[in-house]
Amino acid sequence: MLRQLYKLTQSALGRVGIYAAAARVSPRSDPQLINRALWRPFAVDDRWRSLYKSAQARTKGDPTDNIFRQCRFYSTFQMADYAAGLAHGDVIECGCWHGHSTLAIATLLQERGFTGRFHVFDSFEGGLSDFKSEDESFFQLSAQEKSAQVQQFASDFAFVQSVTAAFPFVELHRGWIPEVLAQYRPQATRFVHIDVDMYEPTKAALEYFWDSLLVGGCMVIDDYNHSVFEGATRAVDEFLKQRSPQLVYKVPLGSAFIIK
Repeated sequence: MLRQLYKLTQSALGRVGIYAAAARVSPRSDPQLINRALWRPFAVDDRWRSLYKSAQARTKGDPTDNIFRQCRFYSTFQMADYAAGLAHGDVIECGCWHGHSTLAIATLLQERGFTGRFHVFDSFEGGLSDFKSEDESFFQLSAQEKSAQVQQFASDFAFVQSVTAAFPFVELHRGWIPEVLAQYRPQATRFVHIDVDMYEPTKAALEYFWDSLLVGGCMVIDDYNHSVFEGATRAVDEFLKQRSPQLVYKVPLGSAFIIK
C-alpha cells in the first residue's frame, strides 16, 4: 500500500516537473541525487548510449537498467571498439546473462568487418556459482540474500542464441567456468570481457586467457570493485600481483581495464 502511494505521488509530481524520491538509508544504501544534465550523453544520445539502449531493448533488459550499468557499459563498449581495431585475434566473453553486452560487442565487431570468432561462455543455467569464502563481502550477506543473487542471474541459452543469430561469428559455449574452459583451446585473442561475479570463475578466466591475449589487447572485468561481489576484485588483485600489464585502469563506479 505504501509503495503504491509512493509511486502515485512520484508520478503526480513528475507531471509538473518535480522529481521526488525516497529511499531507506542503511550501511548498504546511501542514496545520492545525480544531476543528469551535467553529462551530455544523458541528454543527447551519442554512439555508445545509442548502442546501449538498442541492445538493452533487444535483450529485454529494461528492468535491470540503472545509472551504474549505463556508465560501465559506456566505457566497456569503447574498449571493445578499440580492441576490434587491432590487426587480428578472437574476442571472448565470460558471462553473458541475457546477451546485452554480447549483442552490443557483436554489433561493434560487425561494423569493423571482424573476421575472427567471438566465443561466449556461460553456464546458461542456475545463475551464479555458489558463494565461497573468497566471495564474502564487507556487507556480509545473509544466506537468503546470497541465494537471491545466485538465482537472479540465471541465463537462457535459446534466448541468447536468438539475439545473436544475425552474427555468424558468435559461438556460444555452454557450461560452468572453469570446467568449460578445459574443452576450449584459445587462439590469439584481442579482447576479453569477464562478467561472472564470483572469485573462482573470474580468476580462472583471467589466467586462462592471459597468455593468448595479444600485446595491446584488453581485458575488462565488469565486477571489479562491486561491493557485493568482492570475490571478483580479490581475483583481479591476486592476478595482477604476478603480471605487468601496460595499463590497469580501475573505473569509477565499477569495472577495471587491463591492457597487456
